[in-house]
Parts: sequence; C-alpha cells; structure tokens
Amino acid sequence: MDFRKRLAALLLALASTGAGAQPLDSAQKLPMGWYVTESAPKRYEAGVDTADTCEGTRSAYLRSLSPDENGYGTFMQAFGAQDFRGKRLRFSASLRIKDVEGWAGLWMRVEGPDPKQPLAFDNMQSRALVGTAGCKRYEVVLDVPKEATTIMAGLIMSGTGRAWLDGVRFDVVDASVPVTDLLASRPVVAANGPAGLEDGPASGSKNDTLPLGRVGDVWFNQGRIAADKPYTRNKDGVWVSILGEEVYEHGIAVTGTLGQRALDLKLRAGGRYTRIEGTWGKETVDIQMSPEKLSMRWGKLTRELARDSSAQVNGTCNRYQRTEGARVVDQLDVCGAALGTRPPSAQLVMSFLANGFSPTLPTRGLAAPQPPVRSREALDTERTANGPQ
Repeated sequence: MDFRKRLAALLLALASTGAGAQPLDSAQKLPMGWYVTESAPKRYEAGVDTADTCEGTRSAYLRSLSPDENGYGTFMQAFGAQDFRGKRLRFSASLRIKDVEGWAGLWMRVEGPDPKQPLAFDNMQSRALVGTAGCKRYEVVLDVPKEATTIMAGLIMSGTGRAWLDGVRFDVVDASVPVTDLLASRPVVAANGPAGLEDGPASGSKNDTLPLGRVGDVWFNQGRIAADKPYTRNKDGVWVSILGEEVYEHGIAVTGTLGQRALDLKLRAGGRYTRIEGTWGKETVDIQMSPEKLSMRWGKLTRELARDSSAQVNGTCNRYQRTEGARVVDQLDVCGAALGTRPPSAQLVMSFLANGFSPTLPTRGLAAPQPPVRSREALDTERTANGPQ
C-alpha cells in the first residue's frame, strides 16, 4: 500500500544513523513528513538528536522557547485514513522528558467530514507526563470509523520543558487491545429519571445519548449537557435549558443565563492550565485545572483538589480530590473531551458550574449483587464456616 511505503520511509528517516552528528535546531532538518504546530508563533521548536536515544540512533525532540507556560506545541504528522477505515490503530513510541512544567504525551486524532467534530481523539492528558522521566514506551489506541478522512498523530507538550520521541510505530490491532479514546461513548444514566419509549432525543441527534466528556456526574456531547436541568443545543447554536434559559458561545466566551444568574465567562485551554474565568451572577468565577490540581472559586466558595494519579478510575479520567487523613472529603472526576486541548466551551463551562463550588463526597455505589439463595445450606454459610453455634 502507498501509505505503508511512505510510513516505512518516514520511520527510516527518523531511525537512520548519524554518526558524530550534533543535535539539530532547525525544523527544516526534521524527518520527512513531520512538522511543528503551536498555539502561538515561535513558542516551540523541534529537531533531531543523536544523544541519549531510547531506541535506535536518532530521536526527535520538542522544546519550549519561551518561559510563558500558557501554550502548547506539537511535533506531528498527518496522513489519509483510507488504509485504516474500520480498523483499530495503535500509535506507540518511546518518550523521555526533562523539566516539563505543564505536561507532555503522545496524541492521535481521527477526523471525518467535519474537522471541528473529531471522530476519535486521545492526548494522554489523563495519564500525562510531568517533570523529568527516563525512557518508557507509551501508546494511544483509536478505532478508525468508515467515514474517517484523516489521521493526525505526534508528540504534544504543554507549558515549558523538553521531550524526546523515538521508536515510532503504527500497528493495526485486534479488539483485545482496549481503546484509549477520550471521545468513546460510555453508559449513560438519565439525569431526570426514566424516559418513556415515545420520548425522543431533545436535540434531534442520533448521537444524543453518547457522552463525549464528563465533569463529576454531568456528561455532555455536541447536542446535550445532562445536568439536573439539562441544556440542549438548537440548530442556531444556542443552548436552551428545560426552563427556557439560554447560553451563547462566542469563540472562547460563554454568555447568557444559567441557574437564573447572568453568565459572562471565558475559557482558555491548551497551556499548562485549562482556565475558566469571569462572572456568574454578581460573583467572580476562577476555575483552573492542570494535570496536578484543580482549583474552583466562586465568590467566597472554594474547592482545592489535588490529582490522585493512583486512583482506580476510567483511563480517560483525571480524579481530583481532597483528603483529611485517610478520609476523602471532596472529589471530582474530569473525563473525556473535558481534558482536551480544545474542549467545547459551553459544555465544559456549564458542566463545571453545574457541579457547584461546595465539597462533594465520593459517590457510594450499591453493594455488589450476589447470586440468589437457592437452599437452606446457603443461608447457613456463616454458621458452617464458624463451626456449630
């Protein structure tokens, strides 16, 4: 296949020998097919390094040129999806990082007819690399739908620091390899109780019940925000609640009315922090989220939570919590598209506000169901285990 030939040439360029060569600082010396994109000009650069590689004799690096932590850069490639439609694709590479203030990781994005609505995406932000770390192999795995047109993949770094990539591989894998898709659909719990069979999706979208992201118990997608008082998106782009309140998007600005309070907020993402700031009602809002912590302030109400990287939580989620001793006193999971470098503005803003600014105790699930009791012997299990009473 043409793509496999191009890919083989590209990987050969990245892995080819360069005896005695010094690190190169020019993006023009990058392996064929790779290039740099960034949130602002001249913030990042990429080059080829022959020292301290993880695999092979050459690695590519991405480094920040500015001390400004508000930004991100990617070392990436883009190629047609035709050879992978209907398949599961794994992009893997060896990474190492140094002094990363922000986060770094692999990323892959599958696009369809509308580039503004990716079909699949993962940037490792839920398992981000921070600080300084040695060589280790990482991967992202996505399903490529039949309507896919383009696949993009590479190394992303937010904030400052330096990251190296080598040993790049693209493999078609079977269903035994789980996807890491931040946009993958998940089971949905109705926000307003059971619905009748005649009830159709409010937004008219066939994907109305497939979540793209979640903050706490509030999930969202392109047409619905499933809070206590759900919002749906009209054809004109206006978000309308079941109470008739309206919310508008103007680029990064989100305005309108939420919970009978005037809303005037801005969302900035892609740097070290995802930040929401402005006013809600008469009080000031300031929400800052990074891979290490989450801070939420509204007037005098404050939530300060630290990332629990050891938590047993869905691989597309970051768990933030506050503890007192061994007791968890506040907890919030942020999942899926809410962790992206370009999260949907209105959905993310309203999902955070719907969770509130007071501590929320972890959800306590019901006890695991047990097999039905079928005989008196089953009822006597404890007695027989402990001997005659």
